Amino acid sequence: MSHATEVNRRPKVRTHREPPGERSASWKRPVASSALELGYLGIPIFQRALLAGSVLAALLALLGVLVTARGLAYVGDGLSHAAFGGIALGIFMGLRTPLLVAIPFTALAAMAIGSLRRRGGLRSDVAMAMLFAVCFAVGIILLKKARRTESTFDPEQLLFGNILLVGADDLWVVLGIAAMTIAFVAFAWTRLAYATFDEELARLSGIEVGRLESALLAVLAAVVVAAIRLAGVVLVSAFLVIPAAGGRVLGRTLAGVAGWGMLSGVVGVALGFLVAHRLEWPEGASIVLALAMLFVLAVAFRRLRRS
Repeated sequence: MSHATEVNRRPKVRTHREPPGERSASWKRPVASSALELGYLGIPIFQRALLAGSVLAALLALLGVLVTARGLAYVGDGLSHAAFGGIALGIFMGLRTPLLVAIPFTALAAMAIGSLRRRGGLRSDVAMAMLFAVCFAVGIILLKKARRTESTFDPEQLLFGNILLVGADDLWVVLGIAAMTIAFVAFAWTRLAYATFDEELARLSGIEVGRLESALLAVLAAVVVAAIRLAGVVLVSAFLVIPAAGGRVLGRTLAGVAGWGMLSGVVGVALGFLVAHRLEWPEGASIVLALAMLFVLAVAFRRLRRS
């Protein structure tokens, strides 16, 4: 018999046994100290989640300022339903990253809204409701017929989101979308601002308002698709509307509104992420509540400043 076998067969001796009262007290100490621990932020999965969430929140806030100022606050909810159909199509095709199909699918759906509104004589909200309901119904059918694997999106995650599942490939897609969005906004900022405040005058000045709006919706569609991981189909529109509303409360110019909105989005992601980890809440819902709290604080701050 070897020495290693003898060691393995030796009985483990407990050198000390705590009284019941002391044992229960010792079990409480780690829980109390965990309230201040941030060591989990050094884990790559949390780092990717925070980075992706912050970038997407900032982008949605920026685009939300432009979209809500044009009276299209409901567009985020509609695009998220179209994104559901696009992601379901990617899953049905067996793609490892269904976002690669969902982004162009949703962008085309967004541009179709403008075409239906301008050429079909339909109001934008009616056209959006019709098209996005069809996309959502198609997505349900495709998910039902898709072959399930370990890497397949869970339908519950599509509806409610799970930012901790952001992988390295998803993060690169998010960063690519961010670069594209910033380039578009920087290139078209003056025309976007002009068309936002006075659409008729912008059209008379030679600006292609219809094409500009279609391009804006296409870029927004790409960001919304990527944000499905963050908050799901149900809550993603909150990232578009709430930070933009907070920015309008604090900002005095369009650039100021966008800046405050983006800051609110990033801070809301950080606060919601920490609260979710501490209280074991869903990350997407916690972030939305944090954004709502920041909006309430912004309204209170404006009232105090005026008084």
